Amino acid sequence: MKSEKRKHFNAKWYMKIRRCESFLTLYLFCRPTVPVGEKWSIETNIGFKLIGSNNETIAATKKKFCFDETAGVGFEYFEWEYIKKYVEDNSLDVEAEIEILKMTGFGNEKLLHFDESQKDYSDVVLVVKDTKFYVLRKYLASQSSYFKALLLGNFSESKLFEVELKEVDPEEFQLYLETLYGESAIDDKTVENVARLADMYDSPKAIRKCEEFLLEKSEKTLKEKLKLATRYNLRKLKEKCMDQIESIEDVQAVIPDSIDDLDHQTTLDLLAKMNSLL
Repeated sequence: MKSEKRKHFNAKWYMKIRRCESFLTLYLFCRPTVPVGEKWSIETNIGFKLIGSNNETIAATKKKFCFDETAGVGFEYFEWEYIKKYVEDNSLDVEAEIEILKMTGFGNEKLLHFDESQKDYSDVVLVVKDTKFYVLRKYLASQSSYFKALLLGNFSESKLFEVELKEVDPEEFQLYLETLYGESAIDDKTVENVARLADMYDSPKAIRKCEEFLLEKSEKTLKEKLKLATRYNLRKLKEKCMDQIESIEDVQAVIPDSIDDLDHQTTLDLLAKMNSLL
């Protein structure tokens, strides 16, 4: 038995149910619906749930699974002897809840190209894993104090034509460069990654664009916005978040899961806000 196919996050998802001897097996299939890289993957938490005729949960499991070009199916087993007593008229409801942890190889459409086609217009190549970005030293240096020191300072890299950057994802670096070059590469999916690199490389223009997006266009929750404002020192965004807290419930709602996501000053500000609402 196979479910209908649903498209979410540039992938097609569907389920199959099969009884194999003493087990009922659930299969969850995932197939990309857009062009992907040679090594695509979707890291997930998958929750399978079996629901009886009285709408009661019979069994539920949750597990991590990584879909990729070699393993496009996740699965789970349930003992048939236990399940069959809940089956009426050969009918059984099955649900699969998918939490996407990370997607790789599903790159956004590039707004600008920094590949070898730009070789004649560049004077340095930044190597991020297996991807090369052809850029101009002086322009990058004008946008980032990190790259100013690295490419125009006294470091050995200032003499090299190819400079390797470590601990950076090439897709995220592409978005960062597009932002520096004036393109609209920021949305709710990309803003945190762009902000992280802008902060890492001390790029005020990119940070400002991230903050403007979060202030004017983002649909992220107040909790998410306050976390980003705290982490990347986005003063205007933090002020707006604080102004939108109007009740004790609002204060409780923005408190992060990890206390490390709040700095000392934000903690004090939330305590003061709570006291003012009592």
